Parts: sequence; C-alpha cells; structure tokens
Amino acid sequence: MNRERIYTFDIAKGIAILFVIPLHALIYKIGRNDPTIFEPIMSRIPPEFLFFLAPVILLSLWGPIFTMITGANVAYGFLKVYQRDPEQSSAYILRRMLAAGLLIFTARIAVFIFEGRVYEDGTFNLLNFKTRYYADTLDSIALTNIIVPVIMLYLINWVRSRKMKESPESESVIIKPRHLYIGLVILTVLWFVFTPVVHALKPYVLAVSSRHNWKLLMLLYGKMTAGRFRLFPILGFGYVGAIIGVALQSKEKFSNILRYSGLFFGVTLVGFIIWCLLAAHPIGNVASDDIPIMLQVLVLGSMTFALILVLGRVDYCPAERRERRIQRTLFVRRFSIVTLTIYIMESAPAHGIYLIFEQYWETAVQYVDQVPVLTWGLTQILVYISVVTLIWIVIVRLWEKIDFVGSLEWITLKLGALLRGQRKARINSKWILYGQADDSGSLKVETSNP
Repeated sequence: MNRERIYTFDIAKGIAILFVIPLHALIYKIGRNDPTIFEPIMSRIPPEFLFFLAPVILLSLWGPIFTMITGANVAYGFLKVYQRDPEQSSAYILRRMLAAGLLIFTARIAVFIFEGRVYEDGTFNLLNFKTRYYADTLDSIALTNIIVPVIMLYLINWVRSRKMKESPESESVIIKPRHLYIGLVILTVLWFVFTPVVHALKPYVLAVSSRHNWKLLMLLYGKMTAGRFRLFPILGFGYVGAIIGVALQSKEKFSNILRYSGLFFGVTLVGFIIWCLLAAHPIGNVASDDIPIMLQVLVLGSMTFALILVLGRVDYCPAERRERRIQRTLFVRRFSIVTLTIYIMESAPAHGIYLIFEQYWETAVQYVDQVPVLTWGLTQILVYISVVTLIWIVIVRLWEKIDFVGSLEWITLKLGALLRGQRKARINSKWILYGQADDSGSLKVETSNP
C-alpha cells in the first residue's frame, strides 16, 4: 500500500459522493429542485425532534468538502514540490491552472451534451451553450486549484523578503509552517467576514453591470454571490483545507492537529449557538441556496474536525492497523476515483429510474392550486433512492475492471497528457486502490475533483 498517499481524502470523497447520489435524487428528481416543497415538511417537524435531525441536516450541507480536500491536496503537493526545488513552484502553479481549465472544460462539455438539449425537435442546437451566472462546486474546486498555490508562494516570498531585509548577511532563510498557518487563517477569517459585505453589494453591482451591459462583471459577481456554492464563502473551505495540507506536509504531530481542529470546532459551535439565540430564523431553509453564514461556519468547523478524526484513524496509526483499515475502505474509495463523473452524470440514471417508477406509482409531486404537494410516502422515497444508489454501486464495481476508461476523469487525464506531449496516460486504479506499483510507464492521476 502506498505510504505517501493520504487515504483519508479518498475516503472522504467516496463517502461524500455516495451521500450526493441519494440526496440529489431526492432534491432534483423527487423534489424537482423546488425548495418550497420541503418548507411545509420542515415547519411540521416538532422543535425537539429537530435536535435529532441536526446531524442529517448538517451532513446535507457538506458539499464544500470537495473544495476543502482540493485545498489540502494542492497545498500538500505545492510544498512537496517547493521543498524539493523552489524553482519548480511556478511550473506547479501552471500545472494546477491547466488542471483547473481542463476540469471546467470537460465538465461543461459533458453537461452541455447530456443536459443542454443538443438535439431537440428534430434539429441540432450546437450553439445552445448557456453562460452560468452562478457558481457550482466545480467553480470553487477549479479556483482553489489556482488560488491556494499562488497564495502560498506569495506568503513564502513575502516572509523570505522580510527576513532577508532583517538579516541581509544570512545565506539561507528558513520558512516555518507557522507563517503559512497565520497567513491562511487571516485570509479565511477575512473571507467569511467580508462575505456579507460582498453579498450586500450584489444588487448595486448587477444594476450597474446590466445598465452598461458589462457581461464579464455580471459573470464574475454572479459566481461570487449566486448559487449554493458561491465563491463567497465557499472558497474559505479551500483555504482551511490548505492549512490541513501544510500541516501534513510539515509532519506536524497529530495531537497538535487534533487539538487545534477540536478548538476550531468548539469555537464555531459556540458561535452558532449564540447566533441561534439571537436570530429569529437561524437555520432558514437548508434546501435553498441562501444558507446563513453562521451555519456555513459551523459546517466548516464540523467538517474540519471530522476530517481530522478520520485522518487519525486511517493515516495516523500503526502500520499494520493502517493497512487493515485502508483495505476495509476499498468500497468507498472506488467512488473517489470517479467523483467528477458521478457528480455530472448521476442525474441521467436517476431520471430514467424515476420515469419507470412513475409508471407504477403516481407522480412524486403534484400541484394543487399551484402549490407543490409531496405525494410519495416515506417507503416510496426510500425504495427509489436505494435503487438509484444500488445501480451506481454496480456500475462503479464493474467499471473498475477496465480502469474506468471513458470516465470524465479519464478524458481529463488524456487531454492533459496530450497538451503536455505525453503518449501514455491512464488512471491506474490498482495503484490508487491497492497500492500496487505501476510498471507500464503510464502517467498516474491524482483525482481531486468531485
């Protein structure tokens, strides 16, 4: 088993995408992506029962975990390259920019083909490519790929410049991890503090942009403030992930990592409790895009602490125990290899299965006086999402046998190899899943996308 790989990240991505499959089936197929369907359900739940539902509600908001893992992976990789040869740090940033561009390009083309109605009414609409004036998780992942190494390089150069001014006679300057920690913590705090300000300015910025037809400004500000994964505050999850990546690459003691992550979670929890006591509607409608900032902060704290707990159980333990626990997570780690593919494609089988179920059961949601009413019972919902999830389990298990050829990850890897002038490139799932050495000379892939 590969000792240098952080298997906690694979496990977290696998669990997250396994949670996404039934959640999206519930929200987008049964609920038709209409938050008003869930509002009466939530309003009828007794307040004391909400206490028991809190973990489930919190987990449903853990979509930014992909952004956090990307930040950790990128920071870990950047420091590894920088410590080996600082001159290669710029080349690393360029590679991350290429990876971000290929991620967005491949994903958008796939969405355009499968959801953009390329063929409609007997004609091909090849130019029907719509601009997205909102951010999704792929936008935050792509920007994290670029912003995190750029910030880290800036912090390193800034500290180096300051120290050289203080001690011009010194031949070498040592950059300590705490400099990166402080810089990334300050950036994270500022990012969340200014999030309400950025959102408050949205109507004015969009009004000016619309009046002058500034489409680029509308696009950028839309990405920053619109959508469930709007860049303010979601990029903050990537910065915290970068702190974790720095700690891992710097070989910090796990006891220190656990202590600080626990303290961080405690602070966010206390802050959220105080917010609940002061705000009239502290949680709001979690099915909508308008998630309160303090709830996002709580999600960030809980997600960080949970990730560190898994890290301690899987990657920071005696060798024999580590090997055994990694083997037991093989099922979820398979899904981590094709998270991007599942994220983009999961709606297709979910929709097909829904149409079949609709032939035998009534429509899941019916409108009475233009008010959406959920007509499926709990048993019907559970059966539907179980079938959708089971189908993906079978697909991923069979797909592994051909090394996930044809997946979006495979296509992205092939495009990247082509641009770099490399002939051979494949995912090499045996190396990722089983730690087996690759003797084919093919390029291996680190899958950090959703």
